[in-house]
Amino acid sequence: MTAVGAKCWSCGCAIGDGWKYCGDCGCDTASPPGDWQAGVYLGRGRAALYSRAPHEIGELLPILLAPFRHLNAIPANRWRWIALTAVMGLFPLALVSVVERTGDASDGFKAVAFYFSALWALFFASAFRAAGLSWRLSILTYFGTIIVSMSLLLASLALNLEVLRDPFINASSLVISIPSSILFIGFLEETTKALVLFAIWRWAKQLPGLRAFMFYGMLAGLGFGIQEGIGYVLGPYSVEYGKSHDVATFLFEIMLRLSSLPFFHATWTGSAAFLIWFAARLPSARAGLIFLAILIPATFHGLYDALVGPHVGWALVVVGASTVLLGIYAASAAQFERWFGLTVDDSDEPQTAANPAPKIVVAQTS
Repeated sequence: MTAVGAKCWSCGCAIGDGWKYCGDCGCDTASPPGDWQAGVYLGRGRAALYSRAPHEIGELLPILLAPFRHLNAIPANRWRWIALTAVMGLFPLALVSVVERTGDASDGFKAVAFYFSALWALFFASAFRAAGLSWRLSILTYFGTIIVSMSLLLASLALNLEVLRDPFINASSLVISIPSSILFIGFLEETTKALVLFAIWRWAKQLPGLRAFMFYGMLAGLGFGIQEGIGYVLGPYSVEYGKSHDVATFLFEIMLRLSSLPFFHATWTGSAAFLIWFAARLPSARAGLIFLAILIPATFHGLYDALVGPHVGWALVVVGASTVLLGIYAASAAQFERWFGLTVDDSDEPQTAANPAPKIVVAQTS
């Protein structure tokens, strides 16, 4: 044991009780005072590395093996993250091996698409610090949206709805293309993505916390965006590549469809989740909140689709604004939850008790 008030014989800094090594210079606190380089430097006149190494490794092994004697002290949640990190690191290499054996590149592409979704989901969970997340509900939200969106997509193709809307959304005049994109793309797709959130509201035993609900909204957007990306890459993008053989463009389109565009969808549905959560908690303003939950992301979505071709700079401004809006909503989540008297995991949130909740009064219609 180190004496109370002891100091390092090498650098003079304070040494805590039980310290074997100095936290500042790293020297052995049990070594007698002297030239501290004698324990580190392998210069002229010193023992050769090959003769010193076995002895020093023997001294270090108990320290390096110490964590393995206390595995039961590692929390279960930490074990899950360790396993998840290993899976995320090994998955691409394992996928290459599977694709080489099966020879089915399309299934491999779908697996890569889901891998990108997992990366985004882990990022969202870390960035938004949502407490009380359910992995089971997360998986159901993601794949439930995929199933719903695919069913509606097949139905729209069967009814040739794209043929009816394309002349309007592809019009050269923004006066026509912007409202058409908001109506025919934004409203339809954002409503589709929000369906799983309404299902959670209706059938979950307890409404999740605000940030958790926003996280599920972002997962719904990811599911839709990935499914849409798979459809584009294996459909029109592949057909175009077969004609042009432009590898650079094809790879860029794949990257875009698997990375940025699913993120855009997640951002818009996360904002919708914020408003749907309030709709569930405020019956007096429910109709207006639900309408805004679809209108706001649909407007962002439609503006982006209409501007990305002729005015890509403005399209980026639209996406940036929607991302900032989502960030502001998430940063304010703890305060909103406190207004409802909910338990808040606000270790990273400032206390603003002096800021009271505003009263929401909505006139009742007869």
